[in-house]
Amino acid sequence: MEFLYPNMLYALFALLIPVVIHLFNFRRHKTVYFSNTSVLKTIEQENSKTKKLKYLIAMMMRMLFIAALVMAFAFPYKKNTDTINNNADNLIAVYIDNSMSMQLLSTEKTLFDDARSSALTLIDELNQAAKYVLLSNDRDPINEYPMNKDEMLIRLNEMKSEAAPCQFADIYNNLSFIKSRNNFKTATLFAYSDFQRNMMEMDDIKIDTTIQVVAVPLKSEFQNNIYIDTAWLQSPVLQKNMTNELNARIVNETSNEIKGLPVNFSIDGNNVAYTTADIPANSFAMVNMQFVVEDDGYKKANVSVKDSPITFDDEYNLVLKIRPHINVIEIVNSKQTTDNSLDVLFGDDALVNYQSMNQYNIDQDVVNEAQMIVLNADVNETLQQSLLDFASQGGSLLILNNENTDNSYLYNNLGLKKSYLDENPTKVEYIAKKNLFFDDVFLKLPDNAELPEIYKHFRFEILRNSNALSIMSLQNANPFLIMSQHGKGKVFVSTISLDEEWSDLTSHALFVPLMYKMALVGGGVTDLSYTLGIDKYVNINNIQMLLDDRISLKSENGMYEIFPMIENRNNINYMYFFEDLPSSGFYDVHKNEEFVSTLAWNDNRKESEMKFFEKEELSDLMKNKEMNLLAAIDYEELSSGDMMEAVIGDRQMWKSFVILALIFLLIEILVLRFFK
Repeated sequence: MEFLYPNMLYALFALLIPVVIHLFNFRRHKTVYFSNTSVLKTIEQENSKTKKLKYLIAMMMRMLFIAALVMAFAFPYKKNTDTINNNADNLIAVYIDNSMSMQLLSTEKTLFDDARSSALTLIDELNQAAKYVLLSNDRDPINEYPMNKDEMLIRLNEMKSEAAPCQFADIYNNLSFIKSRNNFKTATLFAYSDFQRNMMEMDDIKIDTTIQVVAVPLKSEFQNNIYIDTAWLQSPVLQKNMTNELNARIVNETSNEIKGLPVNFSIDGNNVAYTTADIPANSFAMVNMQFVVEDDGYKKANVSVKDSPITFDDEYNLVLKIRPHINVIEIVNSKQTTDNSLDVLFGDDALVNYQSMNQYNIDQDVVNEAQMIVLNADVNETLQQSLLDFASQGGSLLILNNENTDNSYLYNNLGLKKSYLDENPTKVEYIAKKNLFFDDVFLKLPDNAELPEIYKHFRFEILRNSNALSIMSLQNANPFLIMSQHGKGKVFVSTISLDEEWSDLTSHALFVPLMYKMALVGGGVTDLSYTLGIDKYVNINNIQMLLDDRISLKSENGMYEIFPMIENRNNINYMYFFEDLPSSGFYDVHKNEEFVSTLAWNDNRKESEMKFFEKEELSDLMKNKEMNLLAAIDYEELSSGDMMEAVIGDRQMWKSFVILALIFLLIEILVLRFFK
């Protein structure tokens, strides 16, 4: 038996009080005069030995009463060394998985409510002097500092029920850090979760043998789910009154085939497309819907299906940015005029905003708004790196070559090697028609089509470590047009100049669709959506900012607003989030209270995969990782009082001593009243 407050045992010295009272009777004797001794005959004789025994028993009951009362205040408990460390040097951690999958129903309540209810009971039974931390997926810092029992109960009741998913290894490693930071010798982790398989990736876990783990898996009977996994556009660039196509992947997590599932696509709350999907059991289906947008700006789009009881993944949010025009910039050398083929092609087109800039006089703000940049000059390495950054953010970069250009820094980063000028006439012979770049350039290209004549060109070699490929090549097998995926954008390298002395490309029918396609796949393409819990950075380089400008993010209903930190890396502005947004949906970006753009956020689709660890599998997994697993217990088992007591490992005995104290007091009263 151990005591929570052992200093209270000093009060046992009070046992001397009944002894002193018994040994020293301070009552004064009073002489009573009787006129007739016959009165004494009516008094019942009392044996002196009986009287001594009576008062001895009373004294013992008083001493036992005081002793039992002192023991109760010392808070005794019986310790089981095979269970949790329930002492002052042990930190008690409760992890409640508050991800979306914990919103599944158990019977009448959600799994999250069951977990919180069990945790409240658990904390109430644990050591009064212990310190607690509350761990959750949203990693609220205020809950990760040791608190007493009353504070812990308050935090449990105030806990949020929805957060992005996280790995169990991250929770475990975080507890190890908290334990060490606060100088606790050991810790006990009570983990309440549905233990989805995708949250139990243990590669990054750092085993701490001083942490005991009690795993409490919760399970719902409602695990059939249909959800929208992802959605994307056929063409990443949207233009007014131009047809585009939305694609979506819909997953069926049930054992039944789904026939004719309605799929809706809406923009700004108005349905613009509709289709149905047939999905095999435990499989997926791809659907596509064509649509047209008639005006420009940011559009809030939504793909949706109907499914119950799991509804959090039935919608997928997207933001469509409709541009009024495409910005194309050509960087030329200081001696070159702007009266060239690109100016002729784009100059009078209302869809394209074409500008020519001198290599020594570049307006960075205009470049930030561009979708396509054509490099037709030899520039320094700093500008070459800026152009690579432009492409990595989704831009389309076309590099032209002539006798006066080098730009070797660009080619080194793209895995290309530029060699000598080949002045032998040839022609284009091969076009990679199956490449996605040419997907909508040709309706049908005949095998004997007349292709551009090339009078001279530079020879290029594609190195092994490069992801570049030749999408158009010449009769001599040399590349004519090279394409390289660079970050989110594309870099095109032409082995010729657009001047007429190099080829007849600018007068060929292929020139117009080729240039327009490069412009259409080009930069400034914003992400359609972001994922809660994963995306912490958002590129806002399209927003022109001064030093004193302030960026804020507001929810669609105006109930939530934050001022995220702005970071500049490699001349690119990013908006950084220290914590996850409260829910999926649409959020507006404001600069100094002025609207500038809209962002769409979705829940992590890992939550939608209804695959969970059984108790035995979970136990084997943790033991194989050499974790100090105390027990893996079903929620229903832990809810029973006996199992709760067995897990806690100590039996609180103060109530028993209070009952004993009352019994001793009652015996004393009965002895004094009825013992004759």
